[in-house]
Amino acid sequence: MEGAKTVEQVLLTGATGFVGQNSYPILRQHGYRVVGATRNPERAQREFPDREFVRMDATDPASVAAALQGCQAAFYLIHGMAGGAGYRDVELQSAHIFRDAAQRAGVSRIVYLGGIRPRGATSQHLESRLRTGEVLRAGSVPTLELQASMIIGKGSESWRIVRDLAARLPVMVLPRWLDSKSQPIAMEDVAFALARALTVPLEASREFSLPGPEVLSARDILLRTARLLGSEPMTVRVPVITPRLSSYWITLVTRADHHVSEQLVEGLRGDLIAGDEGFWRLAPEHTCTSFDDAARAALLAEQRDLSQRSRWAEVVIRALALGSIKRPSPHNP
Repeated sequence: MEGAKTVEQVLLTGATGFVGQNSYPILRQHGYRVVGATRNPERAQREFPDREFVRMDATDPASVAAALQGCQAAFYLIHGMAGGAGYRDVELQSAHIFRDAAQRAGVSRIVYLGGIRPRGATSQHLESRLRTGEVLRAGSVPTLELQASMIIGKGSESWRIVRDLAARLPVMVLPRWLDSKSQPIAMEDVAFALARALTVPLEASREFSLPGPEVLSARDILLRTARLLGSEPMTVRVPVITPRLSSYWITLVTRADHHVSEQLVEGLRGDLIAGDEGFWRLAPEHTCTSFDDAARAALLAEQRDLSQRSRWAEVVIRALALGSIKRPSPHNP
């Protein structure tokens, strides 16, 4: 971008979240000084002693202004989905505050990771993600918005649901809404795109889809993940279980928070397909990770973190369920 500042220091909001903590290493590899923004820098410092943090509350203009000082660019990785009712208002308020503070601080670029625009009905969560992007792009600081669907990696809420369902259900009830399609993407590809977004030409705010390499239905994702775990679950297709109802049994079976799972599952009412290469047109040197490779790496990372008790519990649950399914009826041996 002609006349833009040289980027040496960047503010990484959401620094202790899934995307933030996994993007830090590649940003450092590119030579940037990375300042992580978090509400609790003392706790973050204990968890990541070799990283730099600053206190920031996204709803406090003074706090945001202080965090942005000295930064030439900023990553906006903030979302409030886990905040319960009213989170959408908080997300928009935070986006306005951040946009205005970045302008006053002389920031030359904002990079925002949002959600892909659905084909069909839009869930509350995705609508809030899209509106946040609109707020940021409406400011005077050029903003590059990357729009992704499910990100595959340990720590991703949507991936955790997939992993737990695939690991714990020897029989899968497959409602019609699981036919919805998306383009899941590996965390390492997202991190690459975020770093690359600092250097692509950007004269004005723009939005780009960030698709993974394969178009898969939610059903495909579950079954392929199960196969990577060495399982071939029985499947039963049913026509009428709604996403909202499904979120309750997902909460029972998986480690997901109910409110988060409800919002994520509601987002499956429509296809989340980019339709073209999106941002990857600007980075032709990069080859995206295949779904199986990304899922295999994420499963291995999750397995390392599971307690021995959880591992045995999953084995027992599957064994008991499979035993009851295969046990012959006394009337039909």
